[in-house]
Amino acid sequence: MALHAREFFDELDLPLPFGTVVGDVYFANPTDLPIRLRIEFARTIMDREYDGLRLAVIHAERGTLDTAHFRFADHATFTRRDAKLGPGAARGVIRDWHNDGLPPWHGADLTGLRTAIVAFVQVACPSLVAPRSFAMPGPWADRWHEALWATDPVVLSRLHEATQAVLDLAEGGTYDGMPITETLRNARYYVMDMVGLPLDQGMLAEAAAVTQLTGRRLGPDTADALERIASMPMDKQRALVQAASRRHAATVTPLRASPPPARPVPASGQAPAVRSH
Repeated sequence: MALHAREFFDELDLPLPFGTVVGDVYFANPTDLPIRLRIEFARTIMDREYDGLRLAVIHAERGTLDTAHFRFADHATFTRRDAKLGPGAARGVIRDWHNDGLPPWHGADLTGLRTAIVAFVQVACPSLVAPRSFAMPGPWADRWHEALWATDPVVLSRLHEATQAVLDLAEGGTYDGMPITETLRNARYYVMDMVGLPLDQGMLAEAAAVTQLTGRRLGPDTADALERIASMPMDKQRALVQAASRRHAATVTPLRASPPPARPVPASGQAPAVRSH
């Protein structure tokens, strides 16, 4: 049976923006760093049996810098699954002995494993981790999966706020000489920190921001449109994102779950602060 590694690492949902799966191995490899993270299933002494994940932080010139072995049993990955097994069954392991059926890791609870891996990476190689708090989503976010989110005014309001946060982030990047397309690469993680939306909702906020920036629906020509934007002078990109922000602010939004925070009003005769960069 295949390990279905790509699906497994999708479920694991590590906050590594440079992650990819090759075969049964996960790599996180930023293009501007000589360091990469390798994660593979850890074999036991039994053939085609695995008891966890093995991590290695590798430097292109200095070789392996650090390693770790995260056992499923130590992080309650299969506690619920194993509780249903009869006496004599192997605990805390997966096997790929068959050619059909569900993935061998079906029934896994990856919460503990994910938390442990993120803690390790933050210490061993913090440059690999996206800028996010990795906090659990607030209770309101449960509505995303409990109801039809496209008609839920609370969720839609938060998505509208998140899209504005992405556009604000893109504008701020232009003052630092960063193309809009570069800023958008990590926007979903920024949204998780600033707005508190989980990753899937942050991706929708990214998509909505791109739609406002390009003036067209997402499709095969979206990449070309973004490349054209990235090739513009920085002041032109800034003007473009400012216009997109105005368009987005003008769209009708559902009723908010709570009143918006009051904006400070300059005192009489006091000029508003000017942003300098």
